[in-house]
Amino acid sequence: MNQYRTSLCNISRLFLSIAIIIYLLHPSSLWAGQELTLKDCFLAALKRSEILATQQELVVQAEENYNRAWGSILPTIEGSYSYFYRNAEGLSNSGNRANSAAQHTLKITADQPLFRGFREFAAIKAAKAFITAQEQARQWAGMQLYRDVAQAFYGRLAVHKDLQVLESELELYRKRIKELEQRRAIGRSRATEVLTVQAAQAILRAQREQVVGQLNVAKEVLAFLTGLDPDLPLDDTDVVPVSLESLESYQAEISARPDIKAAQKNVEAFNSKVSVAKGAYLPSADLIGNYYIDRPDRDQKGTWDAQIAVTIPIFTGGIISSNVQTAKSQKRQSEIQLSQVQRLALEDVRSLYHNLEADLAQLEALEEAFVIVKKNYEANVKDYQFNLVTNLDVLQALTAYQDTLRSLEKIRYAVKIDYNKLEAAVARRLNLMEGQEKP
Repeated sequence: MNQYRTSLCNISRLFLSIAIIIYLLHPSSLWAGQELTLKDCFLAALKRSEILATQQELVVQAEENYNRAWGSILPTIEGSYSYFYRNAEGLSNSGNRANSAAQHTLKITADQPLFRGFREFAAIKAAKAFITAQEQARQWAGMQLYRDVAQAFYGRLAVHKDLQVLESELELYRKRIKELEQRRAIGRSRATEVLTVQAAQAILRAQREQVVGQLNVAKEVLAFLTGLDPDLPLDDTDVVPVSLESLESYQAEISARPDIKAAQKNVEAFNSKVSVAKGAYLPSADLIGNYYIDRPDRDQKGTWDAQIAVTIPIFTGGIISSNVQTAKSQKRQSEIQLSQVQRLALEDVRSLYHNLEADLAQLEALEEAFVIVKKNYEANVKDYQFNLVTNLDVLQALTAYQDTLRSLEKIRYAVKIDYNKLEAAVARRLNLMEGQEKP
């Protein structure tokens, strides 16, 4: 019986250990008890993104193409065996000689390319350029992911802040209704005044439910990108930028964008592809050697032989010319794509800059407006106590106060979103892909 209890205890400990390990390995457990920053969310999204993983595989494939290009200039060594049988009179049925019915040959062949019209070196250069292009494309995919994470991160914070503002406004309405009911009890307010505020409160409560739904969606969007628990708290301590660098300073950094670098490397690669195609017009030479381990005529022809084989293309039905024209067309296409990427990058930076510029101007105006509407609301509340204004005046002031506050908080987060998008658009967030802080 004691042995049975001991076994149960051991099994229970085993399951408990497994459960602890699973919990510790779960991504969300690593962030338990702390607020997530934008950087934390981005690093988590990097590990989860299928787009980044796919792009990394393209980098691996480009590297293997480069290895194959190098392999084309190295010697190849092959072993081969052949068996030949003939039925004729006077042939020997034993041994492996020239007069044997059954003959077999076992040899090792080495082939060293000597000249291929410089195609191999052009192919190596093209493959190396493609590696860089794919790596730059992976980095640009990371910047696109950063923009998505920033949008989701601050979008969730914005909705959560909007919900907090609504909660505080509902509290103001509750206080207002309580005050009006007290005044009605002593005959200083009418029942319609209470009903008017209650109706406004009911509308605000409906808006609150709508915002709760928006918050749940925002949580799921961020969780989808990061793979983290949607209820983990976020760090909302990032400072809103108060000023902007010049547009020219941002435009000057466009050349550092990975998508432009990738397009430039594609042009370089396709230019080398033209050299590869033209190399087919030139002759090729190979040094070929055979070592015979066993052959029927080994006694007469020796154990090895070597030759230099030169091939000169004379007529290929226009295939080489067609390949050259195709390569040139691909080069021109890559140049057109480079031009398009550069123009789109310039437009992207300009649009984001002007959006952020407008956001900052709107933020400044709303901050001034908020100070005014807050004072106006407080003055109306005070004047109402002395019957200097009507309940409708107070309600209108409260509505203006709540609308301005909500707009102010929304534009704060819009500034943060557009600022981070602009920073990513000029590749200032690339270092985050390696988990390093910007100096």
